[in-house]
Amino acid sequence: MTYVYNIVFLFVYAYVSTVNSQLQTENGKINIMVGTTSGCRDAANFMPQIRSTYNRFKDFVNFEFVPWGKTTRREDGTLNCQFGPRDCWANRVHRCALHMLKGNADAQMKYIECEFSYPQPAYRQGSIVCAYAAGLNVVEMDICIRTGVGDELEIPAEEITREPMGIIQFVPLIVFNNNTNLALHVQGYNRLESVICFALADDETTGITHCRV
Repeated sequence: MTYVYNIVFLFVYAYVSTVNSQLQTENGKINIMVGTTSGCRDAANFMPQIRSTYNRFKDFVNFEFVPWGKTTRREDGTLNCQFGPRDCWANRVHRCALHMLKGNADAQMKYIECEFSYPQPAYRQGSIVCAYAAGLNVVEMDICIRTGVGDELEIPAEEITREPMGIIQFVPLIVFNNNTNLALHVQGYNRLESVICFALADDETTGITHCRV
């Protein structure tokens, strides 16, 4: 999938110069929504870029992780996930943990990095070890996973990804500043740290310089 996607990138890159795809800050910040799904190898491979970008620019970026991916809803209301039932369950775990860690960007980053690192505990092992490592209460996690609490988290994840996934059709889904832009998504997927750096450097209030492609 990644090889084919990179070929597509070459064509999209040529298109970038003819459209308004220049990322800009909003009040000195950049909001980055990353749509994931637990069984996706491309999402796992993208995590090092997220980590390096966060480490360098954490004062200027707000990451929001949305575990939904290409999930669809059947007529009976049950979910059909890209990588099957394990993917659905692990995404539910991810949503519960991220919700319980809301407001703690460092903890959310460590948690999602854990879930997409080998052996991808929630997806491959059916485990909540990453949530436990993040200091979450396992009883509260279990309640969220097994009850309507977890159901309630499905709705915002489904809604926020519907429009951008229909346009971008790729996981990880990357949306900057709540603006779906295919060209920016492709740039971000291939060079996230560079895209963020140049956008911040264009805003002299950030003091960011020395960006590299």
